[in-house]
Amino acid sequence: MNINLIKVINNYKNYNYFYESLNKLVLYKGNFTTFPSFFKIAIAKFSLEISLVDKAISITNKYKIKEIKRI
Repeated sequence: MNINLIKVINNYKNYNYFYESLNKLVLYKGNFTTFPSFFKIAIAKFSLEISLVDKAISITNKYKIKEIKRI
């Protein structure tokens, strides 16, 4: 596994990301980490999605929200 990919997965709390093109995903944390491979992009997107769900759960636990209403 690529060291840059491990670095991004371990630093998933940085949610500022943008796309340069269809085959590059760049995540920003003071410096740029570029993934030229489609497989690595898929793994990075999947990890960010999991981390966003994890962040939402931690926010609900922090504020003790018992029920989230759907619109």
